Amino acid sequence: MIALSVENLCVTADNRHLLENITFTIEEGRIVAIIGPNGAGKTTLIKAILGLVPYETGAVSMFGQPFKHSNSHVKVGYVPQRLEFDRTFPLTVSELLRFTVPPVYSFPFYKGKEEVKHIDRLLKTVGALDLKDRTVGSLSGGELQRIMIAKAIVNEPKILFLDEPASGVDIEGQERFHDLVRRLNREKGLTVLLISHDLNVVYRFADDVLCLNRRLVCSGRPEEALTDDVIKSVYGEMMGAYIHSCHDHD
Repeated sequence: MIALSVENLCVTADNRHLLENITFTIEEGRIVAIIGPNGAGKTTLIKAILGLVPYETGAVSMFGQPFKHSNSHVKVGYVPQRLEFDRTFPLTVSELLRFTVPPVYSFPFYKGKEEVKHIDRLLKTVGALDLKDRTVGSLSGGELQRIMIAKAIVNEPKILFLDEPASGVDIEGQERFHDLVRRLNREKGLTVLLISHDLNVVYRFADDVLCLNRRLVCSGRPEEALTDDVIKSVYGEMMGAYIHSCHDHD
């Protein structure tokens, strides 16, 4: 089944084209990386798909139905690029997740027991059960990313959008994070779209890639779509030559 279909998507702001005629489809259960230089429109693309910024023309469908953020039948998870919050506010991880627990767990009969069980299951899934009583402001970058994943999958979504999810996380934390997303993809059949600047991660981790520079430059399996010429055209001559030699070595 096609999980996501985007057709002729155009986004403009201040008489400037941010995205031009973007068209692609993504099959269910795939991990798809969105890459491109700064200013290419990667975050704008995700936000437009989710209905968080308006698009001038185009259409978005998820699992065969037009997607409207306000009344969609499709459960969607989203982890934004930056989480702005007051780190001094004494909010625990459990309290944060409790705000987004599905209504079925919030009925009076379920409130005490089922809600706690659901939160514990989420935290166990992302390997963060030991963080449940920690304040959100005390978490490291890697710990916070796992909690944001737990928050994003609280409603058991069918598709997950991640905007540079490993930004600001150390190498070891990035590895754990990508392993977690891959496990969720395999165990739950979760379709994943993530923005990344690390082409090595794309080669190792993504099933497919969308290369963006306001227009869709290329798409497909990374080893096929990301030719030396494509990378040079998007990132410049030196970047193309470097990535090409590394990929040949691997």
